[in-house]
Amino acid sequence: MEFTKNPSVHSVTQLNNRVKSYIEKKYSSIYVTGEVSSYQLYPSGHSYFTIKDVNSEMSCVFFNAIASNTFDIRPGMQLTLKGKVSLYSAKGKFQFIVDSLYPIGHGILHNNFEKLKIKLKNEGLFLDKNKKKITKFPVTVGIITSLSGAVIKDVIKVFKNKAPNVQLIIRNTFIQGSSAAKEISDAIKDLNNFNRIDTIILCRGGGSIEDLAPFNDEKVVRSIFKSSIPIISGVGHETDFTLTDMVADVRASTPTAAAEISVYYRTELLQHLDLQNKKINYLI
Repeated sequence: MEFTKNPSVHSVTQLNNRVKSYIEKKYSSIYVTGEVSSYQLYPSGHSYFTIKDVNSEMSCVFFNAIASNTFDIRPGMQLTLKGKVSLYSAKGKFQFIVDSLYPIGHGILHNNFEKLKIKLKNEGLFLDKNKKKITKFPVTVGIITSLSGAVIKDVIKVFKNKAPNVQLIIRNTFIQGSSAAKEISDAIKDLNNFNRIDTIILCRGGGSIEDLAPFNDEKVVRSIFKSSIPIISGVGHETDFTLTDMVADVRASTPTAAAEISVYYRTELLQHLDLQNKKINYLI
């Protein structure tokens, strides 16, 4: 018998629709609890996020989240969700459609973050008096980030536009994963030992609370504090906030903003010097 004539052979759409129908009837109203690891609210009012436990994670969608929810959802929160299990047929993607949700405290990562923040704050690592001034006219700037990401291209573009004469020393570094904290800490030490750096920019793009975990690591925070070279933190998006931001000498809202802060406009400087030169000649 040909497969096309075999009634037991399904098309992808048929199989997805049958699975969708089955699990929606089987799990039409169910509770699940987990920690929020990523969250995105769209202008439509719908939100898409991921919850996880120690071993697994699950995609969730909350339609009309703005109108239905009474509190802000953030990565690290521990939530209990009420809703139904479904399958997005077009993509074959398993998801949980949320009807309502309830906060039951904060997750492990958030609790660890708060405990470490209090500890380091009590030691004085975040005090303004311990922060170093950024060099106004740097000759050499060190950059700690991954060469494989889009961030480094954006940062280099800023320097090309503002001050192409400034030398960049880029330390390719893991910025995510289990080894990232040690990598970042080692990179800070390496640039300090190089002894020709005026300013260090530590940067990466946005991500979930797990992605940004290395920038909340105690080893990284203490390495920034011990650095003899001023460090600008440009980690994540404007809404992301890490312990790295708190200990750094300057916190920038994004990697691009960190590059902007670190350097002068070469054209404006030359125009200023030209004007001063004319004034001197006139006075003479």
